[in-house]
Amino acid sequence: MRIEHSRQDSAHRYECWDDYGCSVMGGAVVREQDRRAYLHDINVGSSYRGCGIGTKLLTQIIADFEGKPIIASVFEARLPWYRRHGFEPVGRTNNLIKIVRSS
Repeated sequence: MRIEHSRQDSAHRYECWDDYGCSVMGGAVVREQDRRAYLHDINVGSSYRGCGIGTKLLTQIIADFEGKPIIASVFEARLPWYRRHGFEPVGRTNNLIKIVRSS
């Protein structure tokens, strides 16, 4: 498994590929703005869930944005997973919880 990172302006795109380079197993999109990183999207294909791919993507994002707060809005059911990675809830908007991982 390998993670590819590309950047276009303030948008960072991450893709996690299988060992053969044939299939994207998961991906993420992060945007930089005002010395912060906004995690807009992190997804893992349904047949690859539970294999640590999301954790590998998030660990790479945390390393790449070290020294900057990382902000996301997530469903409450995902909060325990993000907390394991150092994120804390800071607010709520409708059915989404705003979380931050401080620098």
